Amino acid sequence: MKVLTPGLKTALALFCFVMLMPQPGNAIPAFARKFGVKCYTCHTIPPALNKNGYMFKRLGYRMPPDEMDGSKAAPKVSALDKDIRFSLTNSMALIMQASFTEDKTVADPGSVTSASPTTSCPSDTQQSASCSSFNLDEAALFDASTIPLTGFSYFAHYELYQDGQSDLEQGFGVYTGGRANSNYFVKVGEMHMQEGEGTRAAMFYNLFPDPSFTLSNVDPLNFSLDQHPVGVDVGYTHASNYFKNIFAVSAKVTNGLNADGSEIMSGSTKNAKDVWADADYWFGPDGGVTVMMYRGSKDQIQNAGASNEFTYRSDIWRAGVFANYLFFDKLDILGGYMRSEDDWEWQQTGPASHYIANGYRGEVDYYFKPGTAVMARYDRASEDIAPQPRMITQAWGIGGEQALTSLGNVVLRGTFNQEHDGDPVALVGTTDKLFKLDIRYMW
Repeated sequence: MKVLTPGLKTALALFCFVMLMPQPGNAIPAFARKFGVKCYTCHTIPPALNKNGYMFKRLGYRMPPDEMDGSKAAPKVSALDKDIRFSLTNSMALIMQASFTEDKTVADPGSVTSASPTTSCPSDTQQSASCSSFNLDEAALFDASTIPLTGFSYFAHYELYQDGQSDLEQGFGVYTGGRANSNYFVKVGEMHMQEGEGTRAAMFYNLFPDPSFTLSNVDPLNFSLDQHPVGVDVGYTHASNYFKNIFAVSAKVTNGLNADGSEIMSGSTKNAKDVWADADYWFGPDGGVTVMMYRGSKDQIQNAGASNEFTYRSDIWRAGVFANYLFFDKLDILGGYMRSEDDWEWQQTGPASHYIANGYRGEVDYYFKPGTAVMARYDRASEDIAPQPRMITQAWGIGGEQALTSLGNVVLRGTFNQEHDGDPVALVGTTDKLFKLDIRYMW
């Protein structure tokens, strides 16, 4: 049995100590300040949304009304915040996250790797790399609010620090019309492709530090749904009395991605526009089903730097179905499937092939009380590029979270994740084992 390193022992001791700490009061994020509520009004544990938080976002950052019982017409969207005055402190928020990590990457026998591609950790052997580190994961500034007595709202997300860089992550304006039980929105700007969209099993931001592999898989074309392109998003939402059932549809048209996987932010020679669509149905205490698809294209540079380098434009397809159900307001069962099919060319004059992947995810989250949860998840994906043999990627993780304030704006989390990646192009595999203890502060 492997002996724990001193750094890991210290981190585990700190985690156990803080889990038993009393929960003092503290400052709350902007939307909670504005409406005088706790974070749990819209989140199971931030940032995972519940049904009320989903509806809050669909209404353009307006709180769903309590009195919608069907006895009279639901209030207009523009009147939902008529009694709330605008203020800077209720529109701006700061999120910071720091962590301790212990990471080890091991290559399969026969593979050649000197270190993890995302770290500068020292290599134990030619086949493995490991390190422990304390990190500032993120510091982000948010500015979001409605324009009182109108249907307009806005949202801006600026990364002050993430992965050694700072830039605008999101910035868009929204117009929301109709009534609280039947409304539509038009959103224009730079926005996340999948953030807060879909029911909880389809959401990128969840109880774990990173999205599910099934949702965020980066294919050999360097494409992932984990992106924030420029585009237009439109949607319609219908809710029954007391928001017991919610049906919503959305569609986005975006500029898509550059050859290196970054978002196209300005004019480009890429004429085709990428399309994403989603249909959500929320029911019961906090359950839901999501069906989603993506169709786009992306330039690919093949054999970069070699004498036989060439480029081509690949069509990209994604289709998935996801569902969750919350039992007894404590046990959340989540699952989903994602199908990927992208064009692939081994050589410019040769026959075309396809990258085909079938990904499955399952997750179980148990909430002992508001702000305290344990979670476990498993992802498995098969990946093929003919005529190469099939490669398998598997990822699993366990963890626990504890809010350190009664308001839910300071959260301590400990997780262990293991992921074995099979590369369908190089036909090699690596296994990454990551223990992470992080603390997130939201003001």
